[in-house]
Amino acid sequence: MIRFVFGIFIGVGLAAGGGWLYLQKTKDCLTRCGDGTRCFNGRCIAAAPATTVAPPPDKKKRKRRGGGSGGDPSQPELKLSPGDERIASAGEALGRAEHIDLTQGGDDGKELQQEDLDNVFRPAQSAISRCISEAVGDYPLESGKIEVAFRVERSGQVRKMRVTAPQLLMRRGFNACVRPIVMGLHFPSSGGANVVTYPFALQ
Repeated sequence: MIRFVFGIFIGVGLAAGGGWLYLQKTKDCLTRCGDGTRCFNGRCIAAAPATTVAPPPDKKKRKRRGGGSGGDPSQPELKLSPGDERIASAGEALGRAEHIDLTQGGDDGKELQQEDLDNVFRPAQSAISRCISEAVGDYPLESGKIEVAFRVERSGQVRKMRVTAPQLLMRRGFNACVRPIVMGLHFPSSGGANVVTYPFALQ
């Protein structure tokens, strides 16, 4: 019986001691800690806020016209100005083709056939197409008449040329780009001058 009473006494003492230690650690927090804080080692500390992640901004892709490399979406979209689609011409007057004297002997007396002209001009077509693409750039020009015309003299040299294209291309250097390409061509000699016109399409 004495042991039982003694055990109760020891248990009550330990419980009282533990409660006293807890009160010592938290007595200051019980009266001061408010919303958004918590008690730690007798001090009120701020509770960590919940981490929020903002959703990524909605990046809208701007459709741009170009060579497939994709344009910089931070740049404003280019627009046509009034008159950019109007057809314009630049260069020299080509005159008329000369009459070929078929009675003249030798190669100088022959008439140039379309195949003769195409064989010389065909390798230059890709370079002229690049001039068109560079002149159009990212502008939304979808159609337009484009012609490259030139005069082939009897000697086979090109002496004069004329280009027809939308005003936008002319303003952006199309004529200056094409001119050295065409003027550098050399065709077979013939009995008379030829005036040749090649059409192109926007790509």
